[in-house]
Amino acid sequence: MPAGRPRKPTHLHQLEGTGRKERLNALEPAPRKGLPDRPQWVDEDPVTSQLFNAASQYINNMGVATEVDGIAIGLLADQLALYIELRAAIRREGSIIETEGSKGQIKTQAHPAIPQLNQTLGAIHKLLREYGLTAASRANVSRQEDSGDDFEDFLS
Repeated sequence: MPAGRPRKPTHLHQLEGTGRKERLNALEPAPRKGLPDRPQWVDEDPVTSQLFNAASQYINNMGVATEVDGIAIGLLADQLALYIELRAAIRREGSIIETEGSKGQIKTQAHPAIPQLNQTLGAIHKLLREYGLTAASRANVSRQEDSGDDFEDFLS
């Protein structure tokens, strides 16, 4: 795997005027913009389903959604639903819990869901950055310009 930051998409190079033919990927896929297809597994959980609807609408309104983003947005919604579930359990049971030790003594320890909550939060943050849904990442994402009539584009 190459180290360093991820490659910048071709359309960003062209917008910035830094695109050199020998460095551009002529075969880079260009999916159509619009609301993505919804993966079937998203509907198994009503919370994930609602979060998918909200996230896909935000991303579409920003002009960065494409029809092929359904799986990534579904994963974001799934991680958000898991975060909400873990957070509710920690709030209900407390962040510090008491357990009984092997010799009958009472021990206090951090809730066992806290590491998973933190791991889930990291995954959410990475997915949010992909679509420019954090304040810092918004400057690194460009919306797709509406080219007008898709039929006219097809004919040309």
